[in-house]
Formats: sequence, C-alpha cells, structure tokens
Amino acid sequence: MYKEELAAVPFGLGEPNPYNKFFTGTSYLNILHTDGVLVANVTFEPGCRNFWHVHEATKDGGQILIVTYGRGYYQEFGKDPQELLPGDFVFIAPGVKHWHGAASDSVFSHLALEVPGEGTSTTWCESVSDREYAEVNSFHKSTPVQQTAGRDQLGAIAPEFARLNDDILFGEVWSRGSYLDIKKRCILTIVALTSQGLTDSSLLYHVKNAKNQGVGKNELVESLTHIAMYVGWSKIWAVMRYVKEVYAPKEQ
Repeated sequence: MYKEELAAVPFGLGEPNPYNKFFTGTSYLNILHTDGVLVANVTFEPGCRNFWHVHEATKDGGQILIVTYGRGYYQEFGKDPQELLPGDFVFIAPGVKHWHGAASDSVFSHLALEVPGEGTSTTWCESVSDREYAEVNSFHKSTPVQQTAGRDQLGAIAPEFARLNDDILFGEVWSRGSYLDIKKRCILTIVALTSQGLTDSSLLYHVKNAKNQGVGKNELVESLTHIAMYVGWSKIWAVMRYVKEVYAPKEQ
C-alpha cells in the first residue's frame, strides 16, 4: 500500500538515492534547485533512516529540513528524539551529529535545504542501530486507547456488545499500527461522526481523545473546515463548539 503513497509525495519522488549506502532502508532523492541554494526532496520508505552524520563548515552552513509528508524523526546525538510531521521544520547547525528518517509505519518526505557556507562537507558516521531505532519508535508511541465505557454502561444488559465495543473496536481496530497512526484515526473518527450529525457526548469524547493523543488544534480545525462544504455547515458549527471547549477553555 505504501507504494501508492510514494507516488503521491509532494515535490516528486525522484530516483533511488545515490547516497543509500549511508541509509538503513530505501530512500529517494529529487533535486529541485541547485543555483545558490541546494534544495532537494528526500523521501524515506517506512523504517528507513540515514546514518548518524555531521554537516561540516568553516563558516555559516548547516541544513534546514521542512517536512511535507508522513511521520518521521529527528535526533541530535545525546538528546531525545523529536517526532516530525508535515509543516514541521528543523535547523541543523554545522558540527551537530544527528540523524533523521521515517517512522516504522509511515512514508516520510522532507525538503532539505543546504545553507550556503564555506568549507562545507558531510561526514558520515555509524548507522542508527535497530535497538536505537526501536527505542525512538517506543519513545513516540501513542498512548493506547483504553476503553471501558461499554462494560461500564451496558455490561449488565448487553455484555457481548460491551465486549465488542471495548475489546474489538477500541482494543484492536484503534490499535492497528499499519498505515494509520492513532492521530489520523482520531481525526477520521471525528470526521465520520460529524458527517453523520452525531454531535452528542460521544463526539465530545473523541475531541478530548484527539487532544490527548497529540492532535493539534489547527490540524483538527483545518480538517473540519475542509469537509464543511461536503457534510453541512451546521454540523461543523456544532463540533467547533466542542473543539473550542476542549482546546481553548479560557476563551469560553
């Protein structure tokens, strides 16, 4: 399935990266601009990451990453890793040892801009080990959705329905780590409920869950704005009140 995602990345996939010997997994490189500032689109297959490396320079230099697709990571040596999502950017100062790459379940693409400088070069170091990479994935693993509402509210009269709700819907479907991370599942669920006009307490729960799982206010608002013309303005108005209640309670 991710091959379709590779074909759809912004700025084009390009060719297999000629520097793949310094990557674990497969990456692709599309050079976009070379006059004055080198701008390239780099795309990583799920689980792919480059080796630890350093951008050297005697004056100025460094690199800027602008994330355009998927989910990935950036880590400087000796520091905690950070998750990267579309719209995020990172300035990498010269002399800083670091690596970046895709999450294990996501295609990842970013623009790489080489900051002009003097005496610039790249020093490639050791690979990011499987153990190091597994720790990063674990560090940024979303909090599993623990649901007991079925048993709490309906267990006495419909125990099998309650079990399916808590253990299958939330316990298995929500926990699938294939091609959708839990943040995307939160947004999709809110969109689905809103499109049906189900703007009751269950929708409020899912808005709260979205915030708890790291979905940003702007990310959610933009998703709802996008579907407004399709599902009905009044439905979006109703859910926006929940978004305000959850994300901006001080503005009430």
